[in-house]
Amino acid sequence: MQAIIFDHVGEPGEVLNVADIPPPHVRAGHALIAVRARPIHPADAAFIRGKYRLRPQFPQVAGLEGVGTVVETGAGVDAARGSRVAFRWPGSWAEFAVVPAERLIEVPPDISDQDACQMSLNPLTAWGLLDRAKVVQGDTIVLTAATSSVSNLAGALARRRGIRVIGIVRGDPSAAATRCTADHLLSDSDAELVASILSATDGKGAAALIDSVGGPIVAKLFGALAPGARLVAYGVQSSEAASVTNAMLIYSNLTWYGFGIDHWLSRLSPDATAAMRAELWSMLRQGTLSLPVASTHPLDAIGDALAAEAQSRRGKVLLV
Repeated sequence: MQAIIFDHVGEPGEVLNVADIPPPHVRAGHALIAVRARPIHPADAAFIRGKYRLRPQFPQVAGLEGVGTVVETGAGVDAARGSRVAFRWPGSWAEFAVVPAERLIEVPPDISDQDACQMSLNPLTAWGLLDRAKVVQGDTIVLTAATSSVSNLAGALARRRGIRVIGIVRGDPSAAATRCTADHLLSDSDAELVASILSATDGKGAAALIDSVGGPIVAKLFGALAPGARLVAYGVQSSEAASVTNAMLIYSNLTWYGFGIDHWLSRLSPDATAAMRAELWSMLRQGTLSLPVASTHPLDAIGDALAAEAQSRRGKVLLV
């Protein structure tokens, strides 16, 4: 089968190669998937660089998410052959992938491959972030990196629930307005950033900060949060430390969480998981949730796909 592989960590454009390798063997508790579409995420690059929570096992097939058709199942797997499933598991950038049964998400027939291949990571992450933030109708949340895919999805979900969204972006907010689902946009370099958030919340402060950046912006935004607010960190865009003292946490009664999608999903009940997936599929049908695609490329054009991903300002680049 054709696959994109790497045998040591490094920059994707330098270490990835297109190769013909034997298809993987299915085993108990797993299914063999004929993969049809795969998104390129920042997490994929982190995995290839050896800086993701999952570590590659060399030689490693790249890619962490996709959609495809079940062609074979191992013992103990109920998935029907021929059924279409989304999944998140290492090795998706290949014609075939072996995936644990518990990682399979059955895809409704009216959902496109372009949407389904993105379902297993970003939409679930956005849902989980709001769940961890414990926000309710009438609250205001602040999102850093407000033009990112996850922030846009979290913003769409929040607005559906009657939660106001203030987005923080780099540079001129007006230039980012068409790429954001936030109700109100502010620049991270605005000298009056905290005052602007407090003004937008009638002096109450935001109920939660959902942060994918880290670094100095976090401590700066403490003053814009309501007493008892929650901070939920899920990204590492900045390598700088956030200078926060115990006093800042204690006197504001703030709670700071680190969010990992796998840990959160593992604690979600089957009923809650089913309800989440059903609502996300419904929102995709209604157009109230969008998973835009910037461009599509075949597996053997990985160089072009990586170049397109580096240029993309709105939407995912897919390998199909």
